[in-house]
Order: sequence, then C-alpha cells, then structure tokens
Amino acid sequence: MNKLITTKEYQIHFYEIDYNRKALITCIINFLSDIAMQQSDELGIGLDWLIENNLGWVIYKWDIKMIRYPKINETITVRTWPYSLRKFYAYRQYEILDSEGNIIATADSIWFLIDIIKRKPTKISEEMYEAYKIDKDCNKSLDFGKIQIPQEVDIEKYFNIRYSDIDANKHVNNAKYIDWCIETVPLDVVLKYSLKNIKVIYEKETNYGEKIKASTQIFREENKVTFLHKIEDSEGKRLTLVKSEWE
Repeated sequence: MNKLITTKEYQIHFYEIDYNRKALITCIINFLSDIAMQQSDELGIGLDWLIENNLGWVIYKWDIKMIRYPKINETITVRTWPYSLRKFYAYRQYEILDSEGNIIATADSIWFLIDIIKRKPTKISEEMYEAYKIDKDCNKSLDFGKIQIPQEVDIEKYFNIRYSDIDANKHVNNAKYIDWCIETVPLDVVLKYSLKNIKVIYEKETNYGEKIKASTQIFREENKVTFLHKIEDSEGKRLTLVKSEWE
C-alpha cells in the first residue's frame, strides 16, 4: 500500500526556542499536530468538516524520538502519513528532516475520534477510510510499549489551567501536559542534557479552571537521566503518564 504523505516546511522562530537557541519539544509537538490537521484539511475532512459532523480528533499516545533539535532560523520539513485505522483509533507516523534531507526526528502517534457533543469515542466512518486511502482490512497497530507509574515522588508542582491552555476541541492542548512535566525536571538536567525520547499516554481530559499536579520520579545513570511523570487533577484522578529520557 502506498503511503499518503503530506509535507510542510517550518521555520524555527525566536519565540519557539530554548536557551540553547534550539526548538522546544512543545514546538515540535505543535508542528506534528499542525501537519496532521493540514493533511485532513487537504483531504476534505479537516477541522470545518469535523465540526459540522460534531467530531474531533483527540491525541491518545505519543512516542517521539529526537536525533537532534533544529536551531533558530533553521527551516525543517515535517512529513506525515496515516499508518492504519482501527475502530475509533487512528495510527499516524512522522519524520522531520533538515534542509539536506537528513532525518532529525521520528514520531508515532495514536489518535481517537470522539463525538464532541457526547464526549465519547465514535467509530471511524467509511468516508474517512476512503479519504485517508486506508483499506478497511488494514488495522495494524503500532507498538508504544508501557509507561510505568511513578512509585516515588522526587519532585511535584501544581498548575492552574488558563484560557490559553484550551484548544479547538475545548480541552487542554496536548503540548501543555508536556510543559507541566518538563517544569518538574531539575535545572541541572535541563542545562546539561537533551531530551531524546518522550512517550506520553493521555488518559483523561481536563478543563479550564482545574488545578493539576505534576509528580515526577527520577532515575539517574551515567550520561543519562530518565523521568517518570504523572499528572493528576485536584481529586487525584490520573490524567496523563509520561516517560522522558535525557542524554
């Protein structure tokens, strides 16, 4: 089966970089989300079509591997293709390339389709299979592995959800959860290490005005630090699990 590939160029701006003048991981995640929606728009089943049909895509899992981060003013190419569809799940893959065509990052993702009125998953329609050129027998899944729940808490921080944290589906933008987790990473790691792999499982959504807690367990090795992150709401319900590996 030929992959239905969409590509788009992005330039790294001053407001998208860290102190090293390299793109933030949240900037990368926003690029990935943006190009996925662009592909859907080009196929006639984008944001307007979804809203008209009371539908929305919600991210369920990320597995992002960074070979290197693009620098300020660098132009990169992000490309994506649908991998498979399964009931209400959509599996999607990505590559990020530099100006010379070198792959500098890869990502796998799982999204699920929801009825935005009932706030429940809904089955992917024949129209969507046809638009994404996915055979109905193609229901292969991607292996994301498991994320362990932190057993101890080395660092925890609290955050209030603001207006600016809310996305087009009226729930918290998925990159915000990553922001909260990274805020719990000790400064010495942020200054001396680079985030090479991040895995995320979004379990429950949350809303404006909620107060959330990000808890993190730290595992230090020579030349590598691994973090297990957990995000909970004010009632202690788990919203997100994250594993980040820094080298």
